[in-house]
Amino acid sequence: MQANAVTIQVPLQRREERRSSDRYVASMPVQVNGEDSTTHDLSAGGLSFVADRSYDVGARIDVVVEYILDGHHYPLRCQAQVVRVQASGTAFTIGARLLPETRLPDVPEGGPDHPPRPLRRVA
Repeated sequence: MQANAVTIQVPLQRREERRSSDRYVASMPVQVNGEDSTTHDLSAGGLSFVADRSYDVGARIDVVVEYILDGHHYPLRCQAQVVRVQASGTAFTIGARLLPETRLPDVPEGGPDHPPRPLRRVA
């Protein structure tokens, strides 16, 4: 390196610091491209789920999370993009980020007769 060369330090972000929203452990029924699965965790920007097969990183997937409140189904229909695939024995844990086309269902807020269930934050 030359003695008069300029060095620019670029701080690298750890994986945990890249997340813009908190993740919550949530085991909920989900359909991915029409196949039944179960969520592992959820956040405002994405989800992870357990699948019997792998998906290509970068693939767009159709996701329907079945949110059930007081016996009523509120399907959350999403477009997502696979960002991570991790083999776990014979299954796969798939991480996906939600795409802007996602539409949230109208879900009534909790009240004295229907308090919301607390979610546990993933550290």
